[in-house]
Amino acid sequence: MITKAILAKELTKHELSNSHRIAELCIDTVLNSISRALSNGERIELRGFGTFSVKRRAARSTSINRNMTVPEHGKIFFQPCDSLRKAAWDYGDRKAGK
Repeated sequence: MITKAILAKELTKHELSNSHRIAELCIDTVLNSISRALSNGERIELRGFGTFSVKRRAARSTSINRNMTVPEHGKIFFQPCDSLRKAAWDYGDRKAGK
């Protein structure tokens, strides 16, 4: 698992920031920008990583409790770039011992 603290440590290790606190602030700024854009329905394209988008889900009844309705809402989708998709595919092969 990678946490925000680990990402900040990576930034300081590669001398992109001389302070762990500044590195965390940079990460927070990027993540807040992504969150704000998604809440406005914008599409985020990070070349070499992937694309985030929000799609509307229609209201529907649950299969467990017919008296409960899930209201219309947004759902976040992520489409990885080809190199990220391949890296995940290769990881699956490594886990299977191939």
